[in-house]
Amino acid sequence: MCTIFITHPTPDGSNLTITSELGRILRIAEERYGTREQSYTILGVHFTQNKVPNIWYPPSGKHIIIQITMDCMHEMNRAVWQVAHEVIHCLSPVELGEASVLEEGLATLFAIEYTRENGNGFWESDDQRYTEASELVKQLISIDSDIIIKLRKIQPTISLIGKDLIMQTNSNVPEELANNLTKYFK
Repeated sequence: MCTIFITHPTPDGSNLTITSELGRILRIAEERYGTREQSYTILGVHFTQNKVPNIWYPPSGKHIIIQITMDCMHEMNRAVWQVAHEVIHCLSPVELGEASVLEEGLATLFAIEYTRENGNGFWESDDQRYTEASELVKQLISIDSDIIIKLRKIQPTISLIGKDLIMQTNSNVPEELANNLTKYFK
């Protein structure tokens, strides 16, 4: 018999679901990096047979569903990590394959930080591309901890933030770093 993850008990005796955790994750992401694009409605979280989590745009309008992998059914901490990553993509949605290194790196870094800060263990991507992207974002944030909010006030869509905008926003950002962050993630 298989146990399916439905809820996770909390110290106060209530139960936490991944959907209720989504609300908390989204609030923290918006506090750190600016408000999300309000024209999209986040409908919730569901499981997918895909090998990787993603955001899905149902054909019924401007809606988003966060899809997490089936192995999250049994691991709340893995589910939290995947949702935290995907929440960054919900801040300023772009079509599949159009995310920048900045967006994927920020999503990975936020997921790592969120899970550590909230007792969900230590999670990192198995894919070196995501690790490298998050290291580039760490470099950027070490130069200016508020740069993402500053950039999004001018260009709200993270993946549309360009090299020149980064360098105009903070002249201490090396051109090579700005250039690497603004490439499309491959």
